[in-house]
Amino acid sequence: MCKILFSFILFISFVFNIRAQAVPESENNLNDSITTVSIEEVVITGTLTTRTLKNTPVLTKVISSNDIRESGATTVLEVLENFVPGVNFTPNPMGDNIQIAGLDNKYILILLDGERLVNERTENVNFSRLNTFDIKQIEIINGASSVLYGSNAIGAVINIITKEVTQAVQGSVRGRYSKYNSYVGDASLGLKMNKLSSKTVFTAKNSDGYTLKSHTMDPYSDYTLSQVFKYKFNAQWDAELKGTYYNNETWFLHKYQTRIDEDYTLGGKVQYTFSKDNVLTFSGNNDKYEGHLIYKLRNDSSTYANGSQYTVFRLTDAWNITENIQFVSGAEMNLENTFSYNQFGFDPEERNASNWNLFTQGEFKTESGLDALVGVRYTRHSQFGGYLSPKISLIYRLENFRFRGNISNGYKAPTLKELYMNFPHKIGEDIPFWVIGNKDLIPEESWYKAISAEYISNNINMSVTIHDNSIQNKINTNQVWNETQGRMEMKYENVENAQITGVDVALQWTFWKRFQLKAGYSFADARDKDSGWQLSGNSKHTGTLNLVYKQRHLPFLSSIECPYSLSLLGRAMSPRLFYSTSESGEITDESTGSYYISSFVYTQQFPVYKKLSGDIQFGINNLFNYINKDYISNNTGRTCFVSLGIKF
Repeated sequence: MCKILFSFILFISFVFNIRAQAVPESENNLNDSITTVSIEEVVITGTLTTRTLKNTPVLTKVISSNDIRESGATTVLEVLENFVPGVNFTPNPMGDNIQIAGLDNKYILILLDGERLVNERTENVNFSRLNTFDIKQIEIINGASSVLYGSNAIGAVINIITKEVTQAVQGSVRGRYSKYNSYVGDASLGLKMNKLSSKTVFTAKNSDGYTLKSHTMDPYSDYTLSQVFKYKFNAQWDAELKGTYYNNETWFLHKYQTRIDEDYTLGGKVQYTFSKDNVLTFSGNNDKYEGHLIYKLRNDSSTYANGSQYTVFRLTDAWNITENIQFVSGAEMNLENTFSYNQFGFDPEERNASNWNLFTQGEFKTESGLDALVGVRYTRHSQFGGYLSPKISLIYRLENFRFRGNISNGYKAPTLKELYMNFPHKIGEDIPFWVIGNKDLIPEESWYKAISAEYISNNINMSVTIHDNSIQNKINTNQVWNETQGRMEMKYENVENAQITGVDVALQWTFWKRFQLKAGYSFADARDKDSGWQLSGNSKHTGTLNLVYKQRHLPFLSSIECPYSLSLLGRAMSPRLFYSTSESGEITDESTGSYYISSFVYTQQFPVYKKLSGDIQFGINNLFNYINKDYISNNTGRTCFVSLGIKF
């Protein structure tokens, strides 16, 4: 039986598949035809309590592990671009540079299992740290969410939720190979013994790098090792301890340097259940990211170049006062520090900041179908004093329709680099300008307003959202000539008031039992209110399309249950504008072209022995070999990949 199957598949090629574990879908979704839309999925990000997707007051976008597996994505960047219109990446030597509706990294909060990931040297999160094969689902909330998540949650919150151990013994081994000698390998082992569970995940990646037009990807090698222990003492007490180590080595061939990045994460929580209606949780998490430079040749003298650290302690109480009234309240302390060898002057220096917070959010349900979510957070920042962030969300349920409204306030304190930067920007031996911080900066503030209508049935889920995000005191760099120092400076200042107005449309449709269509469109008019210009990097129109066909049996082999799927993915984007300033202070703009990129992925499962099963996958990314211009360089041209995996 297996020999026939392999000969059929090897004619196409090979790859591996990630384990389907999206909640509440089945463990192996390919075994079943698609008959319903996934509206019963459980989400947590918008309320900090579990809610079904169709009933959460905060409109939430969910990307399941099935979606990730069938798309063939190996990075979170690929996942977001495949399924979320409005998300753009502009990779360069300074990082991944995510944007949503014209707002960049520092306005988008990235969480892993609800905990903030520390930004590295350029205020980006290194997405290479994250293992897509261990993701249960990704939840995305647009707009301000400062009531629950504090500073930075102005543009969006992206919460990456990892899988849990559900069986006595479970695990997988996978490997993937593609162009430029690029490979990804991962292995996981989960154990569940009475009151104790353990999950160990290891991932390794490697690439020889490439050069396409003006974009260069330097050769790199990295690996991640993570461990989670959970222990249930009794009916009331639960505890969790987790840690992750990440190591990346990149060879900068044009600089004769090697860069080694390391990340250490250690966290834990203790949970006490007073009753089924009242749960108290204390948690702590520390994320530390470090970068080292090794000069000339590998193993030469190294320099500790930069480091960032974010530590949070949180006490949260979730209390269902009655069936119709629930509250989530808490207290939080955040500590951050950053070190740089040269960004704060010619001498190495460390900078620090802290804030403590009190927050509460109540959900009030009525018999009429109208529910309200009301919350407020008080933040006390070490540099900027106190700030109050309110929020109100409404949902009205009328048969198959859901109507939502939201008004929320966002708050973002200036970063340590925006406050204290003193960096000579070198090009060769010349210093054309300096990047200068500003201790007189004030926090940025936003007001996010949105209304949405959603239609839900067994086969169709469609939503339309109209939103407006107004940001005051937006921090940007302003080019000035410093007469005293005799130099050109790019100085951080509160120089912008921005407004992002847009419409988002999402459609999920299952038809003919075997087909599923997921499509999205986003329009975003993101402008500086004073100049009227579009925010740099914004694309007004973006769209995504994912069509999946699933079947339980191979053609002509109906007696053998070997589920497979065929996926066609597409992404379209209108032109993006980027601005640059000459030495004379003249501002010029450059427009990238519009483009469309599509991919094809074939995923096949096959039985091995008893509970042991395998996955193979073949894919072609960028079918029409579109090569991006400057500023849009996240693809490597047409790329074929193959992978193979075994799970138990």
